[in-house]
Amino acid sequence: MSDTRIERARHADLERTVDQIAAGGSSGSAARLVTTTTVMTYPTSAGAFYAAHPTEIDGSETEGGAASYTADTAQVMYCLNLGTQIPPAGTTVIAEGVGGRWVFRYDG
Repeated sequence: MSDTRIERARHADLERTVDQIAAGGSSGSAARLVTTTTVMTYPTSAGAFYAAHPTEIDGSETEGGAASYTADTAQVMYCLNLGTQIPPAGTTVIAEGVGGRWVFRYDG
């Protein structure tokens, strides 16, 4: 098999993988840890979009070990709350990618 043919086959495999991820295929949905924040005015109802910062987890990976969170305050994303309660500003939640939007559920 020629090098060009190998590269085309690899590219086709990669395209199939990307298509599966974009369509919510067998790889599952995208999820991110985010921390809610205020950009202009914090929402006053539960079913609204909330500004959030992508957040990283750090800490010792041992059973019972404490985790720490570091929000990337240079980035802002907007996530729809599908829950029944208003999360306090600074609440860390898991947002999932659904239909091109980010959503989370906060019920208190």
